[in-house]
Amino acid sequence: MNHIQVKGINGILVMKVNDDCSFAQFLEDLDQLLDQPLFLQEGYYPRAFFDFGCRVLSDDEMHQLITLLMKKERVLFDGMKLPSSQHHVCIKKEQLHNGEEIFIYDETLFLGTVNVGSYVYCYQNVYFLNTVKGTIIVMNEDVKIFGHDFCNAQIIINQQSLHDLTTSALTTVYYKDNQIILTKEENYVQNDSYYVG
Repeated sequence: MNHIQVKGINGILVMKVNDDCSFAQFLEDLDQLLDQPLFLQEGYYPRAFFDFGCRVLSDDEMHQLITLLMKKERVLFDGMKLPSSQHHVCIKKEQLHNGEEIFIYDETLFLGTVNVGSYVYCYQNVYFLNTVKGTIIVMNEDVKIFGHDFCNAQIIINQQSLHDLTTSALTTVYYKDNQIILTKEENYVQNDSYYVG
C-alpha cells in the first residue's frame, strides 16, 4: 500500500497514486487498502477521489478500477484527476491603461501593452510579448512571468515586490526560497532592479 497516499480533504478521501508503480500494483494495493478496518465499518461509505498524476489510463484500466470498486462496495466513487490531453494557452490582445485591471486564470500569451497604473493578476504563467510598464501581481507561488520589454514595471509575489524592473532581455520572474528570482538570457547587462521584502 506504499503506492497510494490517502488524504482527507473536505470530507473526501483523495487517493494519490505514485507515478512509479504499475497499474497492476496499484489495483493490488487498492484491493488491500479497502480491506483495512477503516473501510469495514458498518454504514461507512466515504467518497473517494483518485489522483493519477501524469498517468493516462486506458479504457481497460478504467474498467478494472470501476469493477474493483463495485465488487468491494466500500467507497463511493467521487471522480479522478487525469492529465489533460492537450496543452492549452490563451491569447489576450487587450491594451491596459491607467486604472484598468485584468485577471489571468489560464496560461496566457499576452499581446497587448501593460501601461503605467494598470494591473495584471496572474493565476497561471503569462508570456508578455509587448511592453510592461504596470504592475504584475502573481496570485500563486508556482506562477512564472516571462517577457522581454519591462519598463519600470513592478512584480508582486507573496507580499514581496520587485520594483522598477527595466530590461530588454528575455526575462523570467518567479518565486523560490522565499524570494523573487529574476533570470535573464546570457549576454545582457543586469539592470538596477532592487527587492523590497
